[in-house]
Amino acid sequence: MRNTKEKILDQILLLQTATITQLADRLNISEISVRHHLQKLEAEGIVTSSEERHGVGRPRFIYRLTEKGFQNAPVNHIKLTDLPLTTMERVLGADTLAELFKQIGADLAEDYWNSLTFHSPEEALTALTKQLTEDGFIVSWSKDGENLILTTHHCPFHYLGQKHPAVCTISRALLESLLQRAISLEPGVLSGEAACIYIQEVDNGK
Repeated sequence: MRNTKEKILDQILLLQTATITQLADRLNISEISVRHHLQKLEAEGIVTSSEERHGVGRPRFIYRLTEKGFQNAPVNHIKLTDLPLTTMERVLGADTLAELFKQIGADLAEDYWNSLTFHSPEEALTALTKQLTEDGFIVSWSKDGENLILTTHHCPFHYLGQKHPAVCTISRALLESLLQRAISLEPGVLSGEAACIYIQEVDNGK
C-alpha cells in the first residue's frame, strides 16, 4: 500500500499542477497533513511551488513536480526492460545481443571519457568508481601486487542479469574500454557470490 507522500506525488503527477486544497480533497486528508508532506518534498527538491492569485484575498500556492520528481515517479523498470530484452534475444539471437551489449558498454566508456580526468589506471579507477556510484553502482577498487581489482557490490543490472546474463557484458566492456586492457571476471553475484570482482592483470609491472 502506498504511503501518504507517494499518494500526493501520484496526484501531482496526474494533475500536473495542484493546490493543497485539491490534494486534501482528493486524498481525504487534512490540509495541514498535505502541507507538512509538501514542505518535506520541496526541501528534497522533488516538488516546487509558485504563487498564483485568484481573485480577492491571499494568493495560493501551486505545486508541480521537478525534474527530480519525474525521475522518482513510480515505474516498473524491471518489467518494462525485461520484455524488450526477451524479444531482442529471440529476434537477434544470444550472440548478437551480447555483441550489442558490448557496444553499449564501449559507448558508455566514451561518454565517461568526456567527463573523467585521470593520468593513470589508478586515477581512472578512482574517478570511475565515484562516477559509477553516482549512477547507481556501489563499487570499490584495490591492488593485489600489480593487478588492479574492481569490486561491484551492487549493480543496477542485477535483477535483469538473473534472466539475461548477457547484460553483464555492458559492465565488462565499459571497464575494458576505460582501462584499455582486457579484464577477467571472477564468479560473481549471479553465481551466488556477494559481489562481482573484475581483475586487470598487469604483466611485468606494465
